[in-house]
Amino acid sequence: MEKTLLLYPSSTIDMASNPIARDNLYLLTKKLGLSAFESKAYICFFEMGNGLSAKDISKSTGIPLTRVYDVMKALEEKCLVRQDRLNKPVKYYLNDPAYSLTLLLNKKKMQINEEIAMLESWVEELKRLSMKDAANASVYSEWMLYDSEKDVYENLIPTLIRDASREVIIVGRNIINTINKRFVEETIKGIERGIIFKTIITIDSLDSVLTYNGEEALEKKALLMKLLQTCNMYSDLVYVRASDLINVVPFGIFDAERVGFSVQSPNNSKYIVTLVTDKKDVVDEFYDVFEDLWSKSLDVDLNKFSDNDAYSLAMDE
Repeated sequence: MEKTLLLYPSSTIDMASNPIARDNLYLLTKKLGLSAFESKAYICFFEMGNGLSAKDISKSTGIPLTRVYDVMKALEEKCLVRQDRLNKPVKYYLNDPAYSLTLLLNKKKMQINEEIAMLESWVEELKRLSMKDAANASVYSEWMLYDSEKDVYENLIPTLIRDASREVIIVGRNIINTINKRFVEETIKGIERGIIFKTIITIDSLDSVLTYNGEEALEKKALLMKLLQTCNMYSDLVYVRASDLINVVPFGIFDAERVGFSVQSPNNSKYIVTLVTDKKDVVDEFYDVFEDLWSKSLDVDLNKFSDNDAYSLAMDE
């Protein structure tokens, strides 16, 4: 059989007298993604020259003849070899190794960089989660105190809602102050991820919404309508009741594991501080209070709110 000698200076390697070069080439091709059969078939061109038939390759490498064609097709797809179909039988020729192996090397670099980027993103996500856990641990220690009413409404309550996973209970009188952008956003997100919301409010607080005309009246009423639209879409998750019997401090219970409640001044009706705790006996006590109030309250039909008569309320007798 007449064979064509290799034309590429970098590939004229005497594999028989240089087993290290052969081993290195084998390892290189394996590292670049070639299978064992593909590596053997590729190396065979360095040992035997160009213009090899499938039978030549099978005899040199020990690859079964029936497998050689699939192996050579794979090498063609990797741009390592090409074939001359005009010859019978078909002959295979080596492409310039300096070019074709560099292509494979660059592809491998891209894969490695993508994998590194993915791993880095996982590390950053774990860092974020660990920082969040650490922050939660500091915020929700056994007792935490908040003396800023604005911070309670705009940060604490929305954060407690954000971190809940099953149930949020809110009991209170001050709807106007509770309604703010972040509270509405976190409540809507919570509803959409399947959290059950139960709220008890006073009839007086509902009336205050109807008559509210402060500087933020339009904004607060728009936020309220946005929240009501979501509540009506997920009516199986949102339950609102009203009562004139709320004779307790405002409080919220989150996943039946954490409670936040306000403490009133001994001199007047102003709430001066809010406490948060995960002490089980305290949480259970507030939950008992909630269940008693819930049983004595009336359902608020949120579907009776409409865009045309946005602030009319119907009570189910």
